[in-house]
Amino acid sequence: MTGMVRKMTMSVGALIILAWYLAGSRAHPSTVSALLSRGYTVIPQPQTVQLKGREFALSPGWRLDLARGVSQDEIAVEDLKEGLASRFHLALATGAGRGHESGVIRMSISPGSVKIGDATDRNRASLEKQAYRLDLGLEAINLAANAAPGLFYGVETLLQLIKSQGGSLWLPEGEIVDWPDLELREIYWDDAHHLERLDVLKDAIRRAAFFKINGFAIKLEGHFQYQSAPALVEPYALSPAELQELTDYALRRHVELVPYLDGPSHIAFILKHPEYKALREYPQSNYELCTTNPDSYKLLFGMYEDLLAGNKGGKYFHLSTDEPYYVGLADNPQCHEAPRARELGSVGKLLAEFITKTANFLHDRGRTVIFWGEFPLRPDDIASLPQHLTATAPGAPLPRRGGSDRWSTFQRREKRGFSPTTTCCLRPNDSTRGRLRPGESRECLNTFLTGPPGSKRT
Repeated sequence: MTGMVRKMTMSVGALIILAWYLAGSRAHPSTVSALLSRGYTVIPQPQTVQLKGREFALSPGWRLDLARGVSQDEIAVEDLKEGLASRFHLALATGAGRGHESGVIRMSISPGSVKIGDATDRNRASLEKQAYRLDLGLEAINLAANAAPGLFYGVETLLQLIKSQGGSLWLPEGEIVDWPDLELREIYWDDAHHLERLDVLKDAIRRAAFFKINGFAIKLEGHFQYQSAPALVEPYALSPAELQELTDYALRRHVELVPYLDGPSHIAFILKHPEYKALREYPQSNYELCTTNPDSYKLLFGMYEDLLAGNKGGKYFHLSTDEPYYVGLADNPQCHEAPRARELGSVGKLLAEFITKTANFLHDRGRTVIFWGEFPLRPDDIASLPQHLTATAPGAPLPRRGGSDRWSTFQRREKRGFSPTTTCCLRPNDSTRGRLRPGESRECLNTFLTGPPGSKRT
């Protein structure tokens, strides 16, 4: 699988590299941004930057003013204070200012106060909630947002922007107006074969949020205490309460913690156990379960319920249908997939049947389901999939807005369809997700399954 970023450990450098990828859809790599040309860096690069000629120093005399819609317990306020203290040893004053001796950082939330421009994602209401405007003046910094997420992202930009030089902390005079290109920007954290402590996982989420990553898909396999399948549980596995604690920590920082579970393939962590050998597609292999065995669904549904119980407040679930190479081929005493595939018309339609059953179970429980759309799915199998799905198809070509025949084809597709992920439609091997115009996701998945123009996919 190549479509998402596999993370075994977390470092600041790795997140910087990933965030730079997320910024890639905004600017050509050959250009130097206005900020970088002045020695300032923000990742991802803001949408619009207008700088004036001067710089000013941020000093201990500055104070914090919480204006309309902002309370002391707002995470943006907490993060600003903590970030200034830990990174720059700076504490802001509170209360009334002292004339011209101090500047002010003023924070406000007012719906409709920040207008957004062009974006790939069509869910503009969600993008507007994440937008902010940062006015950088010699005596005042005004941070305005439409909603709490935007205020938080404005703080992260401000913290990244501060330049330490010559014993002082410098900022450029000017204005930044920013909004995301995509509603959900997700990374994949693989804890299948090891498990970080809870404090390390929290730190990884906090670092991700610093770069405006707002989706954290976590693969635990046996490192979660499944109540419905205790045989799978490894030593030191996260309890439901710990997963919920991690979920709450992420949500406070406007990050979705996304449970991730493989099936029907890549589940040796399940099928290696004697209790579940009867669910194997092939008795001698623990790679893939039998999709025509009702007990397979009973097991998976129980595991889904267990993960959801520790992820209250979350919106998403990653149904990893990664590399299900052998679906529809088995016909042995414990698995009769081949006859069912012939009855449906193809092995791809049998995989679609599995995806439909599992995805509908999760969708009925309020989750937006993200799945891998790949072989043995074929273009004519796409219509068999539920329209509520979010499709992730690693390696698909990048359609461009305006001018290209492929994008024009997307624009002509007005029939209702499921949403795409950026892995599929926007950037190969990226791990962000966006929603495009209805119908574009089906076109996108079709492109991945057939290959780009002029190519053949076997």
